[in-house]
Amino acid sequence: MTFPVRAPAAAPREPTSFDRALVLHLAPDGRASYQTLADALGVSLSTAKRRVEHLTRRGLLRFRCDFARPLGGWPVAVTFWARVPPADLPAVGEALIRLPETRNCAAVSGPQNLVLQASLHSVSDILRLETQLAQAHPTLDIADRVITLRQDKLLGRLLDADGRSVGVVPADLWAEPSV
Repeated sequence: MTFPVRAPAAAPREPTSFDRALVLHLAPDGRASYQTLADALGVSLSTAKRRVEHLTRRGLLRFRCDFARPLGGWPVAVTFWARVPPADLPAVGEALIRLPETRNCAAVSGPQNLVLQASLHSVSDILRLETQLAQAHPTLDIADRVITLRQDKLLGRLLDADGRSVGVVPADLWAEPSV
């Protein structure tokens, strides 16, 4: 007796409509169990687990933990736009990501080729940090700075005055752009 040979299902290269629904279900609670996701999406637990792991492996889904910054003692956010000679960019970037204040640091295109976002204890810490950066990295030239004293939304979360999450605005990366 012979059995028909069935080729293994290849993992799709592009996210599927199921992946979209999965991500939208995870947005309000990234800690949702596989069983909760499976029940909400009408699939087996193993399917929900397999797709979450697939999206995570491919870097299309990442989990992040954050805290209410004002309640944690970091109520001030500052974004620095800076110029760094291209040859110095890797070393300066590596040093900046190690600072405890750093929330995000990225090399970008344009006249200012480095963006640094930091959380600080007070407005007066901005000058301290800027002075520290100038002393430690003489080739770093801060061209502009933006101070944020209150955030109403961060990473898809609606925040109250204390920085606590009070709602979610899920990012639908696969939605058709509105015209």
